[in-house]
Formats: sequence, structure tokens, C-alpha cells
Amino acid sequence: MLVGLSFLFALLIEGSVFSFFMLEKALPDIFLVMVVSLGFILDERRGAAIGLCAGLLQDVIFSSALGFFALVKMLLGYGAGLLGRELYREQLFAPALLVFVATLSHELLLYLLVSRLMGSGLPVQWSLSRLFIPKAFYNTALTLLLYPLFFRLHYRSRCSRIGLKRRGVAR
Repeated sequence: MLVGLSFLFALLIEGSVFSFFMLEKALPDIFLVMVVSLGFILDERRGAAIGLCAGLLQDVIFSSALGFFALVKMLLGYGAGLLGRELYREQLFAPALLVFVATLSHELLLYLLVSRLMGSGLPVQWSLSRLFIPKAFYNTALTLLLYPLFFRLHYRSRCSRIGLKRRGVAR
């Protein structure tokens, strides 16, 4: 439920409000922030599933080719879930740094897929300095706002499920 509502919110925000924050041609990617944050909080299996769904939605709405965003976001959601097992989920530094690195990885993987399979693309040095790095900073700033919200919502829902189980009420 939380993930579905988050996708709808992300779709509305990314397609409208974030266009006002464009620097050069770099836009924040709220779907990527969600995938990495939720994968980090939950686990690798759910992170991959969330990444696949978010990527497919992004492919269908924003892309001319199907599967590029889905593949890359699925891999990053899986990786974030693996790292979530090893790092403290309660601290903000780890997911913020993870989103920064994931954004650079996301953009470089997409760049390689598009340039190799479709034969188009801007020079990598220009893309890195004008698109990828500003986008990584945007996404890191978004993580500082969204990760605590996702973490609190997950923690509350987990506590309420545990409380219901203790009282003998099955969900």
C-alpha cells in the first residue's frame, strides 16, 4: 500500500514540480530515491521487485524503449537491499551516500545501455559533469527528506503488526 501510494506521488511530482528545479538538464529522480531507500529498509528481494515496478512504470511513461529503467532500477534495488542487511538503517548517512553512488551507477549503466544498444548519446565527460553529478546531489538531498519518512512509516507498520500478533489478532 505504502509503495503504491509512493509511486503515484512520485509520478505526479517528478512529471510536474521537479521540472522547476532543473539545473542544465539534470532532474532529480524520485523513483530512484524510493527504490534505493525502500530496498535499503526492506530487503533485497523486495528492493528488486520495487525497482522492477518503478522502472517499468518509468519506462512506459517517460522512455521510448522498454526495459532500460526497469533493469537498472531492479539491480540497484537488489543491491540496496543487500547493503541494508550490513549497515545501520537508523542512520541517515548510509542511505544518503548509497543514493549518491546509486545515482551515478544508474546514470552510467543507462548511458552504456543506450549508447551501445541504440547508438546514441552525449559525450560521457559532458554527461558526467552536467547531468550525472548534479542529479546525484539532487537525489541525495531528496534522500535526506524522504528516507526518514519511509523509515518511520515502515517502523510504525512493523510495530503495529507486532502489537497485533501479541494480542492474538492475525492480519
